[in-house]
Amino acid sequence: MNGNPMEEQIGRLIGNLLAGGGEVFLPGVGSLYTERQGARRLNRRSVLPPSRTVAFTSQQQGVSLVDEIARVMREDGGYENPEAEAQAVYDRWIARVHRANLLTVEGVGELKFKNFILDEAFDLRLNPQGHEPVRIRVQRRFDWPLWVGVAAIGIAVVYGGREFLLLYPEASETPEAAAVTEIPVAPDSLGTVEAPDASVGVPPAVQPVAGESAAQAGSAVPETSAAAPEPETAETHRAEEQGAPMALLSGRHYVVLGVFSTEENARRAVRETAGKESAFRCRIYRFGEKFMVSPFSSDDAGVCAQFIRAQGGRFPDMWTYTAR
Repeated sequence: MNGNPMEEQIGRLIGNLLAGGGEVFLPGVGSLYTERQGARRLNRRSVLPPSRTVAFTSQQQGVSLVDEIARVMREDGGYENPEAEAQAVYDRWIARVHRANLLTVEGVGELKFKNFILDEAFDLRLNPQGHEPVRIRVQRRFDWPLWVGVAAIGIAVVYGGREFLLLYPEASETPEAAAVTEIPVAPDSLGTVEAPDASVGVPPAVQPVAGESAAQAGSAVPETSAAAPEPETAETHRAEEQGAPMALLSGRHYVVLGVFSTEENARRAVRETAGKESAFRCRIYRFGEKFMVSPFSSDDAGVCAQFIRAQGGRFPDMWTYTAR
């Protein structure tokens, strides 16, 4: 790069068009346009975030660079024939930067054999989040329903044993009490602890004794259950009350508006999005060491895809991520 003022100004003009998601046609060469590359999963715990790059086609696409130069001249004023002078400026520029199989755009990158290589600074402008893989941290949650059920059974066993010893103080020495068959109790998949069947191995007249397991309590312990709240709703409410980023829910699908290196940048993106679309209710999630902004999530990936299609006109860079 030689720092020529004309090359710098035209490079800045092309860079602004591409950074805004547009396309620019270079007469006699072809067209440059931005291309979005979706997120790619590298392994079970890391994801390569989506990015944008510049691609080339020999077809005419987008606005002509000559027309853009003429528009700038008309805005500046002082040019008798902006169209003709813009063509002359373009011809001088293309003669300076175009060589065999190489075209250099100052501050943007180089076109080599129809492959555009981004300048490092312009790459950072297109992809402020960088290209580093994002590590997904699997967080363990405390199983409240399970422990509530266990505590309830423990209280019932202690209370039942105390009542039994008060009524039958000599029962702890009788062989009948020793012959009671232990029936294991296991929590079900929802965290509910089921009481044992009183008809199996427990004489109807025998009451539970202190120190025995919950299963030996027999019919003295009523069926105990603790209904777990819907995890997404409960965690959402807690996080929103505390104003902290939320954890991703395993197996749930999230529409991703962006991934940011700091919580401050994520909150700024939430505010800017709310300014564009007040109906969006964006939330911030912990995304490995970074922060993910999502306006929508669902257990159905198809619903997320419909959301992205519906909002694609105003938010074209949204994508779907499924938490593991």
